[in-house]
Amino acid sequence: MEMPSKHALYLSKRIGSRGAGSDGEAAAASYVMRTFRDWDLEVEMENFSTWKSDTPALIVLFLFAIASYLVFELSEPASLAISLFVFFVFQMETYTWATISRLMPHSGASNVVGRVRSAGPTRERVVLVANYDSAKSSPTGRRHISRAYRLLYVLSFVCIIAIVLLGFFGVGADLTKISEDTVQLVWFFTSPFALYLLFFAALLMFGETRGRYTAGANDNASGLAAMMSAMEHVAGNVPEHTEVWGVATGRSSAGARGMVAFLRRHRHQLHSAYYINIDHCGVGQTKVITREGPMFGFHSSRKLKRMASAAAAGSSRIDLGKGKCRVKKSDGMAAMVRGYRAITIGGVDGGTYPGWRNKEDTLDTIERASLERAAKLICSLVDEIDRASAKKLRGRRPHREEREKPREADAPRQEDVLTPP
Repeated sequence: MEMPSKHALYLSKRIGSRGAGSDGEAAAASYVMRTFRDWDLEVEMENFSTWKSDTPALIVLFLFAIASYLVFELSEPASLAISLFVFFVFQMETYTWATISRLMPHSGASNVVGRVRSAGPTRERVVLVANYDSAKSSPTGRRHISRAYRLLYVLSFVCIIAIVLLGFFGVGADLTKISEDTVQLVWFFTSPFALYLLFFAALLMFGETRGRYTAGANDNASGLAAMMSAMEHVAGNVPEHTEVWGVATGRSSAGARGMVAFLRRHRHQLHSAYYINIDHCGVGQTKVITREGPMFGFHSSRKLKRMASAAAAGSSRIDLGKGKCRVKKSDGMAAMVRGYRAITIGGVDGGTYPGWRNKEDTLDTIERASLERAAKLICSLVDEIDRASAKKLRGRRPHREEREKPREADAPRQEDVLTPP
């Protein structure tokens, strides 16, 4: 098996930034496809069309919330209607159910899919996922700000709720004849919420307009490198009862759109598969991400967590930690939101990923030991799933014909058969 550091080197150094719609994005997809073909995997490139980033949609929603606050002076019902729209759409965007984002300019993107069929009857399917694109640098990616990103994000939602409540108060004040002075006072004291949204929108806008696509060494050349090494191992050691898919997704920075496109295309074939997302695994301790999402978060599959712990404690002898990621809408989160059995393997630190949206996310920050440990864990986890499926197959109840078929021990012996004299 080739070392994952070789793939990380090629992706982050030879190709470099892999921004949405760039030559680097296309080069990364081509590299994965060529490598999969060299290993004799069944390979397909699945094209889709989507936007380049989900950040503009958030900026638009914050501006709508501010407009709702300003419109309150003219029409309380209109203010309430706008704020309610922002309240619901903000949550949909947060949970990867895109609405406003769909109005943004689209461009072509691709997922690269490689498959290794099981040696025997297929009992389980495992999908190894890692995105290959890199995001723009942003002030939110700085170390201390990224650690506080979830707080900033949740505060923005609190501000939206405050403006919704202001709208309800205004409509109620009209019905109950509350004095205009009281209404104006409440409106004035709500102004900090609108100002905070303006501040957060400006922060995100600065990243979108002034930021540059990063080399993406840890985000996410590391995850892709570990996934590719695991697929090479699987190709050389075909599981008995487990079919393994390796999926390199595009446009993760647009709200995991590559993963969403893959799930939509294969929703019938892979509805009961295990999804293992590999993200930012090139720095620090290898961890199972138990909860993901910038707001309330989604829990990973309990069964996969148990299997990962068993795989780490087995022959691989890996010190496996646990953590939470509260900054990114990952491919794993996109699967969890839609009810799939999913888990993310990564190197989370303080609720964020080292290198996330950071211009200093270059190859020299990658720790080779972390990469190799993540790849080893993934291989062990696939083996663990295959062992569990084989054990389940051996322990299943026999078919009716098998139950009714007499055992050799139960067959009458020759000396017990009565023959006529």
